[in-house]
Amino acid sequence: MRIRLTLITLTVFASLTAPASAGVVDDAVAATAHTPQEYLDTFDSALLPGLANIVDPPSITGNAEVDARIRELGEARGYVRRAEPSQDLVWTDGVLLQPDASAAWEALQASARADGQTLILTSGYRSGSHQASLMRGRITGYDDAAIEAVLDVVAVPGYSKHHTGYALDMKSDTHVLFDFADSPEYAWLAENDFERAKAHGFIPSYPDGIVNAGPNPEPWEFVWVGAANILCGDLGTTDGEPFCDTFGSPFGKDVAWMLDEGITVGCRDDRFCTNENVSRAQAATFLWRMEEMPATTAMIDFEDVPSNAYYTEAVRWMVENRHTNGTSLTTFSPDDDLTREQFVTFLWRVAGEPEPTESAPFVDIDPDGYAAAAIAWAAEVGVTTGTSPTEFSPRATATRGQAAAFLHRFKLLGTPLTGGVA
Repeated sequence: MRIRLTLITLTVFASLTAPASAGVVDDAVAATAHTPQEYLDTFDSALLPGLANIVDPPSITGNAEVDARIRELGEARGYVRRAEPSQDLVWTDGVLLQPDASAAWEALQASARADGQTLILTSGYRSGSHQASLMRGRITGYDDAAIEAVLDVVAVPGYSKHHTGYALDMKSDTHVLFDFADSPEYAWLAENDFERAKAHGFIPSYPDGIVNAGPNPEPWEFVWVGAANILCGDLGTTDGEPFCDTFGSPFGKDVAWMLDEGITVGCRDDRFCTNENVSRAQAATFLWRMEEMPATTAMIDFEDVPSNAYYTEAVRWMVENRHTNGTSLTTFSPDDDLTREQFVTFLWRVAGEPEPTESAPFVDIDPDGYAAAAIAWAAEVGVTTGTSPTEFSPRATATRGQAAAFLHRFKLLGTPLTGGVA
């Protein structure tokens, strides 16, 4: 039975790094207890930024038949195709890592140093071609026995977690890679079900006790997934915690309200994806559902809005009521991100474009800009508090968490503001 955390009763939403909730989340992460299989599942199901769609795996040997057999045997023992970075990586101790993994590694290394431990980074991101060269350097033949032997320690090219930029290998100053499990540094990391690693968002990549997961256990390899994914790997969901990635959030009441009102079902069954950007399609759908999904007879000429998409009726309603003109005469751009000023402008139009009595109290608002009246109104009635007392960050992309706060506050006009910054 997995641990069920009851540190708070707040029903969940927004940034897991917000100061108001950081302590609760840190305690929750420390209390998680994963089985080896749950560690594997945590990475495989993680929602991680900066990854591209999976494409065809790279050539390994130059012989298509041999390559196909290597992949077949690799998949049979649990190797999984991996995505590759879609954003710039960061040089860290001589290797490339995803930005989040890089920052977390530096913090973990500093924490180890403070406790008298020395962690040394030896490998990070690897391209498919790099992985192929590693395999060719180790393989002794192309019969099944020789392939299986190399697959014990080398991932199939295209199937390595290192391709993502979130995996890293480490050693200590006294123990090299393959005997890292015998080092005091590994004991330090592994204590209390890897509590120290998890505190910085890392989990073991291939822990001892795995079955059919690809390579043999690799105690030197860790992967960064962050707090929300660690919690999701242990918590699951309950009636009181419908989205596992929003535990401890200061926007809990906002997301609970959205769920109760039928405005959202999350980004998938167990997650709300609070920190992901809001798309134009999502914003239109949120607003339409908030208004109780009114029927519409509007005809639209947007070539990028299919007749049966989840957002089609919402876009029709937006057009019919002049809440949007699209991004051109023929496009709505449903997948484009929405900025904070654009989201508030949509909401202002839904409200009937009321005139504010004062200008916006934020120094970063252009008084002659198209969104000036909308932002001034939103601040005046309490829909927004800005990203600081003096700034609204109009051109920053709106997150799903901020959208929930804007919508909930709109429905509670006149009610004192609570929750996170939005």
